[in-house]
Amino acid sequence: MSSLYKRVFTVILITASIGCSSVSYGQANADEKDVFAAGVGFGGGLGGPGISYNLLPNYSGTITPGLLITYEHVFTKQFGIGGMASMANASLTASNLPYAIYDSYGNLIQKGTLTDNSKGTYIGIAARSLFHFKGSDNFDPYVGVIFGYTLTSFSSTVTTSQGSYPESSFYPGILFGAVAGLRFYVTKSIGIWAEVGYSGVPDYLANIGIAYKLTRF
Repeated sequence: MSSLYKRVFTVILITASIGCSSVSYGQANADEKDVFAAGVGFGGGLGGPGISYNLLPNYSGTITPGLLITYEHVFTKQFGIGGMASMANASLTASNLPYAIYDSYGNLIQKGTLTDNSKGTYIGIAARSLFHFKGSDNFDPYVGVIFGYTLTSFSSTVTTSQGSYPESSFYPGILFGAVAGLRFYVTKSIGIWAEVGYSGVPDYLANIGIAYKLTRF
């Protein structure tokens, strides 16, 4: 699946570059600008299938900080539209879990303990529409809505005394939600940004990173 992930991110980057070049230097008003941002997400992973909601007794797991890139074209001081791509990984391990198998008559066929190892990779691709509140040249608060798709790659291996049983799956989903954030520019073009919100797998409760603003000439 790694080749698919590479193709997805290549398409996103090419699309963003084409969009930027087509709108950045054409006919524009003084308020227009393009903002690129990259950062990491924290807050639990929010719903990695088979991972986030299964950290039960005898289970241990990890959910990595998510990686997020965004692009926005701001048409006026208030409105902008753009896109985002995000990726997160999670893993789950369960050891010494007891199990028992019975036949239709209730007779015990087999019992023992098992080990369950699961891994998931979650990619989000979405459009974002943002409304910017009145701020200043250095301080830019905003809210917005997000709509797009998720791509999930999930694999697991259950091991018992009878052998190992691997499984894998790949499926898409809907990514929809809202976000609130702010950008604080330390120079004319470079700033830090932070967001809170929810839009499904693989997004996080909070994101933080670096933003780059390309204004009109």
